[in-house]
Amino acid sequence: MYPFGSNGGTQAIIDGRVLAWELARADDPVAGLAAYEHAHRERMNALVLSNRQGGPEQVLQLVEQRAPNGFTRIEDVMTDDELDSIAMQYLKTAGFETEALNTQPS
Repeated sequence: MYPFGSNGGTQAIIDGRVLAWELARADDPVAGLAAYEHAHRERMNALVLSNRQGGPEQVLQLVEQRAPNGFTRIEDVMTDDELDSIAMQYLKTAGFETEALNTQPS
């Protein structure tokens, strides 16, 4: 996983919480690790692929394309809807949405 923003630290906290939950519920550590992997592999694969495409840094790439000579206000380059859409998509992919985190077993 590429270290974009606070992704690594945040993911470590989430992983630790869920991994502890799976290990505590399992009869043995191997079963707990397998349950954790089964529950998170698909989401983590999606997150890694998203990061390889720039993750939330897509904003920087788009701004560079649209305003190669600079700009005064971000609103002149991107709409609020575009910024919100990129941020929300990444939150969903990473599993960082507040409701999803608060309802996750741990």
